[in-house]
Amino acid sequence: MNNLPQIFFNNSELYENKTLFGFKINSNWEHLSWKQSADLVLNISSALHDLGVKKNDKISIIAENSYKWCVLDLAIISLGAITVPGYTTSNKEEISYLLSHSETSIVFTNEKLLSLVLNILPCLNKIKHVICIDDVNTTKFEKFNINFYTFNQLLNLGSKSHVKKIIIQSFISKINETDVVSIIYTSGTSNKPKGVMLTHKSIISNIVGANELVSEIKIKNHKFLSIIPLSHAYEHTAGFFLPIYIGAEIYFNENRDQIVNDLLSVKPTLMTAVPRLYEVLYRKINSKLLTKNKFSQILFEKTITFGTKKYKKIKLSFLEEVQNKVLDKLVRRKFQKNFGGNLQAFISGGAALNEHVGLFFQSLGIKILQGYGLTECSPLISCNPINNIKIDTVGVVIKGLQVKISNENEILIKGSSLMKGYWKDKKNTDKVLLNGWLHTGDLGSIDDDGYLKIFGRANEMIVNSGGENIAPVPIENILLSFEEIEQTMVYGHNKPFLVALIIPNENFFKEHQSNINDLKEKFQNILNTVNQNLSQTKKIRKFILSNEVFSTDNGQLTPTLKIRRHVITARYKDEINDLYKKSFF
Repeated sequence: MNNLPQIFFNNSELYENKTLFGFKINSNWEHLSWKQSADLVLNISSALHDLGVKKNDKISIIAENSYKWCVLDLAIISLGAITVPGYTTSNKEEISYLLSHSETSIVFTNEKLLSLVLNILPCLNKIKHVICIDDVNTTKFEKFNINFYTFNQLLNLGSKSHVKKIIIQSFISKINETDVVSIIYTSGTSNKPKGVMLTHKSIISNIVGANELVSEIKIKNHKFLSIIPLSHAYEHTAGFFLPIYIGAEIYFNENRDQIVNDLLSVKPTLMTAVPRLYEVLYRKINSKLLTKNKFSQILFEKTITFGTKKYKKIKLSFLEEVQNKVLDKLVRRKFQKNFGGNLQAFISGGAALNEHVGLFFQSLGIKILQGYGLTECSPLISCNPINNIKIDTVGVVIKGLQVKISNENEILIKGSSLMKGYWKDKKNTDKVLLNGWLHTGDLGSIDDDGYLKIFGRANEMIVNSGGENIAPVPIENILLSFEEIEQTMVYGHNKPFLVALIIPNENFFKEHQSNINDLKEKFQNILNTVNQNLSQTKKIRKFILSNEVFSTDNGQLTPTLKIRRHVITARYKDEINDLYKKSFF
């Protein structure tokens, strides 16, 4: 099978009445079988054909995760058209750029974003149809000079189409492995987003490589809980096409506040997420622990201590071994039940996992497999194998890829998972793809066991006034291991020393905001502790406190929750400059 729809329809016949999608209606879980899902895909695909969709047409999906999102994606690519995912958190300018630059002809969106999309239509002359995935009254949109449908209207149209019976034979069979399947726009931490062209071959190669890792987990029927936006290449491959490939079930979390409840009801075997989720869970668990009695706290602390020793291969005494086995039943098993009881591993990607947080979960019997990827590589590059985790690395390179480190310590990638290039951007394509090697812009090393370690982004490196290169992320991760710190950014480019912008934990800030001097002293004490283990040039000399969180709304976070350093630096320009005035450091 050389294209993604072939894999889906082949598995639809194989698994037929087995559940593929799980979703909530009025807080109750409903299910769609593989057979039902395949029928929906054929209906939507037929309707799109009748609306005039042709091979290589660009069709955008800007909506929350749902079975409809997946059905639409499969329907689009079944015609040889190209899916262009967008983030629901994007603002008007970002959505307008995505639709215009990609030359999108049809937009699928939700009711919430419908007005925004319709309002920017006058600037977009290539849009022919707007389709709302929710049921809305279509008559109120007649004033817009556009063909407007709902998802259900499209289903009805497709069910009557004469092409439904020939989609697989006449369209899917003619899709080549080198055809572009999606254009996924990068988050754009510094420059304008670039449209990464991924092919059927690149994504299939990636899921085959990922499956090598999954196959080490000895379980037959996998369940995934989907929480990362499907517009993210990470979730698009690892949380959608990988489950399709291995015949797994996919359940959709609708509300981040309900993740714990969904874990308990779905009982997933695997879940992909960004480090931010694990940090939030880590803090919630520790806060809850403070409300427990002293005996429970001691048991928990002992569990962490013994688990840490086991991970670091420090031999336990006979008595400690006995106690550790007892703690398996009293603490770890109970802790694992909070995540449904069947969870084999969390998979972490999209940003650096805090080593302290990873070790915490590992010690409690919940494995976090930190991986590394780039949209330009479909996206997975490496991941920790479940039976041999090195928390401070991003694991071993997946099958089908080669990795080498340049003389400048840049990570270079070669293999079938690489993108075709950037859409309408030959200049940047030629910059990153040289002689078949993708120049990632990430700095790293490979240890004796073949594990990859990331130092940071080349364009994020701080070069101080002494000419020394300093990676800010490792320092930021140390700061984030303190419960009192919610978010942080380290700064010091062309400066004599480093400073930090600190966003305090909301509850901690409320407790101490009445005494600002006391609050500053507490954070100074944290910095003093951190600085003890840092070299002279990496010490944080001064800091700024702010209760304005980094978010997608204020533009300080990308849709994938990476910090936009240039935006944050511009916002706090005056405060940062003040830190360097009259300094004797």
